[in-house]
Amino acid sequence: MENYNFGRTLSRAFTLVREGLPTVGVFMLIVQVVSTLISFGLQGQIAAEFQQSAAIGAVAPLAIFSSAWYWLTAVVSLVLGVVVYTGSIYGFLAVDRGAPVSVGECFSFGLAKFLPGLGLLILWGLGVALGWVLFLVPGLILITMWSASLPALVGEGRGVIDSFGRSRALTKGYRWAIFGTLIVALIILYIPMLIFGGMIMGSTTLLLSGQALSPMFYLVSLIYGWAAGMFVNALVTSIYLDCRLAKEGATSGDLTDVFA
Repeated sequence: MENYNFGRTLSRAFTLVREGLPTVGVFMLIVQVVSTLISFGLQGQIAAEFQQSAAIGAVAPLAIFSSAWYWLTAVVSLVLGVVVYTGSIYGFLAVDRGAPVSVGECFSFGLAKFLPGLGLLILWGLGVALGWVLFLVPGLILITMWSASLPALVGEGRGVIDSFGRSRALTKGYRWAIFGTLIVALIILYIPMLIFGGMIMGSTTLLLSGQALSPMFYLVSLIYGWAAGMFVNALVTSIYLDCRLAKEGATSGDLTDVFA
């Protein structure tokens, strides 16, 4: 029986990204382009709404949260996010097994698993947010403990609550190593944020002042969002697979039925 291996997990994640480019990469790029185009249109409406309010002197400090366009943007982002999370993890699991997978299958699976995926992500978000509000450490513990929950739901066909329990069991004994993996991933993701931080802050200021964001902002967001999403979803899949390897000595088993 092997132990969870920090280096092996990161290496597998990069391998999944590379080998998944023709299928998972295209799937995620399509969703990212659609999401960016929708955001471009909806946030243009938000800017126009703010300009009208400013013209009559009716802009409140938190007025953006009263905009129907803002909440429509949030809902669209959530829906597309759930589809891309579940569909990409399905694709990465198939890539790891050497099973044939297509862009269409990623879409089909993402849509088929939308409701359980949505339920899991909402509960995950609420639990982690509560942990952060109560104290920093519980939030970090939950992030680590539940890091394999979505792959368990996707790869093993488990229910929402059962997927949390499965993740808790798989990560037990390896959580410090998994936490270290997540910290390294955060550093990797943060480097581009440092480079483009000025653009992001400037664009946020423009949006809050009722001005439309620049096309360059959306282009950078599209590229970064796609690349970051590929890496994060591949990493989560890799953490799940390495925990299974460490606990059970294999990464097959329940996955067989999913890809049958």
